[in-house]
Amino acid sequence: MDEQIGAVTTTAGDAPSLIGRPDPEAPPFPRIPAADSTPVLRQCTALAARARVELLSVHSHAAAEELSQLLASMGRWDADMLETPDPTMTVLCAAALQDLAERLGPSAGELGARVETALELLHSVMGKGRIGAPA
Repeated sequence: MDEQIGAVTTTAGDAPSLIGRPDPEAPPFPRIPAADSTPVLRQCTALAARARVELLSVHSHAAAEELSQLLASMGRWDADMLETPDPTMTVLCAAALQDLAERLGPSAGELGARVETALELLHSVMGKGRIGAPA
């Protein structure tokens, strides 16, 4: 058996796990190409803006619920997983989430926690020097 062979499987939580000896040259996380992350960042930006508007209304909070679900999936991302995400969308998404976080206040519950997690991720991506604009 070749010691360089490592098979990747998916566990119940959709997290990759290695079988056999891992390749020392392989990245530690599965990579998320910009073609996949950019539409998610765009959708997140739009939902954050809509959720902020919904805060003014007591009737509908559909965007906030959809945003919470999207942020839950983004919460499984790591900055090292992203392959140079679109810099404009990264900054816009961080700004929209920051604005929403300020409107939500300290008692924001689950949505607020997910927003903070996403902001940490986006700030980490921007801080790694991949994006030269603060949000």
